[in-house]
Amino acid sequence: MKLTLHTISGDYTAESIDISFGVLEDILNALDFENLSDTRQVGIAVLKCSKQLKPFIKELFPQATDEDIRSAKTSNLIEIFKGLYVYATEELGKVGDATKN
Repeated sequence: MKLTLHTISGDYTAESIDISFGVLEDILNALDFENLSDTRQVGIAVLKCSKQLKPFIKELFPQATDEDIRSAKTSNLIEIFKGLYVYATEELGKVGDATKN
């Protein structure tokens, strides 16, 4: 999975993501995608949870500064967290499939 953060200083890319279950759980709890029906609602949730999500963004893109993160467009952050949601559901699905064997 490849994620890109677009900022005024340039683009930062995270290509191989190995996220702990606890971090995924925190993201999924902060951004309840199942109850967010459109991009606008996801954007509002990202903004409301920005203090919780900022450390995670810095973990994904360690070279990005606080100012870089502040300059990122909300639409880009929505794209990143939607991608993470898809990644999380796929990874958790693999775990569920493995336990059936």
